[in-house]
Amino acid sequence: MSNRKKVALNIISSAKIYAPKKIEDLDEKRIVPKMMIRRRLTRNAKIMLYIADRCGFEGGKIVYASAFGELQSTVGITDAILNETQISPTLFQNSVYNSAPSYFSLLNEDRDEIITISSGMNSSRDALKSAALQALISGERVLCVATECLDIANIEDVNHCSTYLESGAGIVVEIAADESDTENIRNEKEEGIIDSLDALISVVNMHKQGMEKIWVTL
Repeated sequence: MSNRKKVALNIISSAKIYAPKKIEDLDEKRIVPKMMIRRRLTRNAKIMLYIADRCGFEGGKIVYASAFGELQSTVGITDAILNETQISPTLFQNSVYNSAPSYFSLLNEDRDEIITISSGMNSSRDALKSAALQALISGERVLCVATECLDIANIEDVNHCSTYLESGAGIVVEIAADESDTENIRNEKEEGIIDSLDALISVVNMHKQGMEKIWVTL
């Protein structure tokens, strides 16, 4: 018999977005009105901020996931090394995995905890587990969000995992006081979506179909 704990979560809000190459409308000027800050944002940060805004999340605990992280900034750094040119301080700053949620924290003056998850194609599934644990321990609402931005030079030569080069999904959750009518997360892959976002996309789709509570096994 398994001793793994199951946690029932209320889904407060959810959102998803993706595009074959570049997501055109992320409402950046409204969400980030200061141009100087807006110009420094990575694509992952812009998508994460958009998802958080769509979810009505203004601050609190965040679990952020990405399998590949800030590819565009990393490629910029490696190109500079290859060409023996100066590395941009902005690229260096933006190259870490927690860039996206850190920008959210700065813009919203949010001093709460941020957890960053990167575990390959299991990233969003593991993020859901971490979000459930965070909600269970804190008793607070948690934003669980995952993004992938793969639009780099020659990506078509190596991309065998996604139709969409930019994608993101997120939910705001809290511990369910009433566990009745709670459903397991469906194992339904949305065609073309990278596997690292699979679990979160499934939950977003369940929520859009009227499901309000999910089981997450820790």
